[in-house]
Amino acid sequence: MTSFLQPTARSPRGAVKLNGELIKGWIELEVDNNAYYAADTFRCTFAGAQLPPGRNVAWFSEQQDMYVELFIGFPADPLNFSPSDLKSFIYGQVDHVVIDPAAYTVSVDGRDLSRVFIDNKTTQKWPNKTSSEIATALAKSHGLTPVVTATTTQVGKYYEIDHVNMADERSEWDILNYLANIEGFKVWVRGQSLYFQAPLDPAKTTPYPIVYVPPGTTAGAKANFEAARFTRALTISRGIQVKIRSWNKSYAKGFTVAYPSNVKTIRVGSSAVGAGAQIYSRTVPNLTQDQALQYAQKWYQQIVAHEMKLEGVALPGDNDLDIPSMLSLTGTGTKFDQAYYTDNIRRTLSFEGGYDMIIGAKNHSPDSEVTL
Repeated sequence: MTSFLQPTARSPRGAVKLNGELIKGWIELEVDNNAYYAADTFRCTFAGAQLPPGRNVAWFSEQQDMYVELFIGFPADPLNFSPSDLKSFIYGQVDHVVIDPAAYTVSVDGRDLSRVFIDNKTTQKWPNKTSSEIATALAKSHGLTPVVTATTTQVGKYYEIDHVNMADERSEWDILNYLANIEGFKVWVRGQSLYFQAPLDPAKTTPYPIVYVPPGTTAGAKANFEAARFTRALTISRGIQVKIRSWNKSYAKGFTVAYPSNVKTIRVGSSAVGAGAQIYSRTVPNLTQDQALQYAQKWYQQIVAHEMKLEGVALPGDNDLDIPSMLSLTGTGTKFDQAYYTDNIRRTLSFEGGYDMIIGAKNHSPDSEVTL
């Protein structure tokens, strides 16, 4: 596939900080930024012969705890720049040090600081605190800066709905995601800050363009990407329905809420095989009818978000695209031409290969939008 973009001079630069100090000798950086639930990860490879004397291969072999920050950017002066001229894409703790004696390289890999919440389990419930107060307290307990939107409902109200799940020992990350889900928020870590906020509103953003021009009679296909795969989940395209079963002691009886109440069916010829919606069911105790409907609506949106996917979208590295962001695919002449939420972005910067990124994104088809 031929790019239709005019070639432009690119001078991407990178920098690595190890335990807060700038270190030379790196030859490749890789950052994988994920949407919300999973930790962001990194990998950095150093040439052993280029490491400074105080940070040589022997020094790496002795370390028991390290923190890495990776920077990528396009400084105004590519020959004279500092990390402040670049963008920090991850700050995290090293999980592994790998020494390759044949290649004489040292590689480190690890996760961002969401790992401190993922690895720490607790039985605390904080019933008299709000979700935002809990998120703020957990962030501060690990030395992170809270970037939190205030909420007003004490979580004890939620425990009445889902007390069995919350009674068990859980990781702090599970608790934060549980509370974010109830509040209609997302939770993520970037740098040394914890974010607990409403998700991205696509109506308020300018989507990043992913453009395709089909082949013609005299020219082949053109695009501003090097490779991509488009995937549609057909079971969801048939239509889905979410059913929430609950029992509320105030009513002394059980009930079921379905959302949406009417779903589309598809028949192939006269056959009924494969027709009808796919049903997702869940039992959640102690809900009211309104709470059950709200729960069903949120779960429905989570499910249909997997319907249409962009996978393996390979592009030149671009710092303007980050998570969370929106993509807009155009030009294919198919149902895939729509807006997508970025799901993961893997960036690679090396002296041999330059600066590249591979994107995954997802969004529900406009056909799956429910109108009340």
